Amino acid sequence: MPTSLTAFPSDRTQRWILVPGVASTRQIEIRNETDTPVEAHLRVEQPPAASVSPGIMTIPPRHSRVADVLFLATWSPDGQGQLALSFRDVQGNDLGAFTQEIVAADSVDCNLSLELKDDVMVDQALIGLKLWCTLVSRSSTPRRFEVDFTPHPALRFPERKTITLAPGETSAFDIPVQWNRAVRDMSGWNHPRSIEAFVPVTEGRRAAVIAWERLEQRLAQYLNPEDRQARIVVATAPERRNDFLEKTPGQLKYEELVELRRLEQSVVAPPTARATTKLADDVRTAPPGRRSPVATVVTIAFAVVALVLAGFFFLRPPGHQADDSPISVSPLKLTPALGSRVTPAKAHAKSALHPPAANPAWTSVGAAALSPTTVTPAVARHATPPATRTAPSQAHPQPAAQPPIDRNQVVALSGVEAAYEPGGRAVSVAWDGSAQASARVELVDFTGKIIASHAIRGTGAQAVLHLPRGYHGPLSVNVTAFGYHGERVVQTASLSSPE
Repeated sequence: MPTSLTAFPSDRTQRWILVPGVASTRQIEIRNETDTPVEAHLRVEQPPAASVSPGIMTIPPRHSRVADVLFLATWSPDGQGQLALSFRDVQGNDLGAFTQEIVAADSVDCNLSLELKDDVMVDQALIGLKLWCTLVSRSSTPRRFEVDFTPHPALRFPERKTITLAPGETSAFDIPVQWNRAVRDMSGWNHPRSIEAFVPVTEGRRAAVIAWERLEQRLAQYLNPEDRQARIVVATAPERRNDFLEKTPGQLKYEELVELRRLEQSVVAPPTARATTKLADDVRTAPPGRRSPVATVVTIAFAVVALVLAGFFFLRPPGHQADDSPISVSPLKLTPALGSRVTPAKAHAKSALHPPAANPAWTSVGAAALSPTTVTPAVARHATPPATRTAPSQAHPQPAAQPPIDRNQVVALSGVEAAYEPGGRAVSVAWDGSAQASARVELVDFTGKIIASHAIRGTGAQAVLHLPRGYHGPLSVNVTAFGYHGERVVQTASLSSPE
């Protein structure tokens, strides 16, 4: 049934702003809507720190009266954010009610709403959403609000947006959301149950939620069965190697370097060397009072080997001694230089003008040692030039020696650069690095799918990959360099859509 009395605030505001710790008074206007006088008993239902004066009033028909609502200094915004008054007659019958929102003067509050504005398409494929967010300030003073979203693995939201609003001011803005449909959460879904935006306020936070079922109805024509069902993806854990293989040389500790050196010796050294090294380590690390008797045996064995070698070199019988008879040295026969075309006649004339040098001859080994520059002239012989001359042998160029490969270095990768080839249907990739045993280059589309790859053996540092037919979206270029011991490093570059 219709109430007899109606009430509204005298200042016509939607909420009252109070200062905590300070007593204050607000006024309400109560109107009698009937044709008979009404005696009203006013009572404050909440909050406990408020009262009304007068408590009883008689209102003539079609007239209004003003009542004061008193708030004590003990009022607090925590749990006391609304005023509720009840109007009753003498018998206790309900005549009407009045409610008013109460906020603290230093509080931060707002209203937040979220709607789907549009979808984002690339090559007729859905890659994201565009949301429309509206924020209304409910603070009594200018305040700063931060809009954030509940994260999900498949959705990428923009950075937290900060807005400063005056009391009662409204702000509306777009929020682009990227959707990677190939990524799934722990439950197997590639989307959340709802998209939630929230803003921290004095009493917690204000939130706005859009259920995903509502988005599915709007985007039904772009969705496929994979988007409507959960699918658990079992990911194999990568093989874990020793920690020191993943660190740079500057980060290796002394103990890790020792372990690495022992590993190299166990792989490269022969079995005898490995056994000797291990035995020497055991003897060196064992305490003096607990050394194994094997150490004594090894020491004796080394001493016996040393004695045998000394006897072999110092006690062997004398060999054949050199005599003091003269030594004759035959003249050196020189092969004509490659490409020389001297005729027999010219060669004879040249030998006549320039006789051959004297051949050295010593009477004894001692004389040869004392006078290395003393020579005995020999009789010049002019040999008759041969009638025919054989062609000089062709010299084959020898390949340049390759520098040795240091397989103890840790693989490094830097400076990955990618660019489109003329025509925009191929991508040229180049990089720098060291200690590379092999490499792999991959092109990844905007959904995270590998659309092209190329493997390289050795130290190659460039590759050209062709795009699939019909693809025109952005790209991510991943370069993985593998070391000689299986370690690897990865660097990424990105390319926008080719124009």
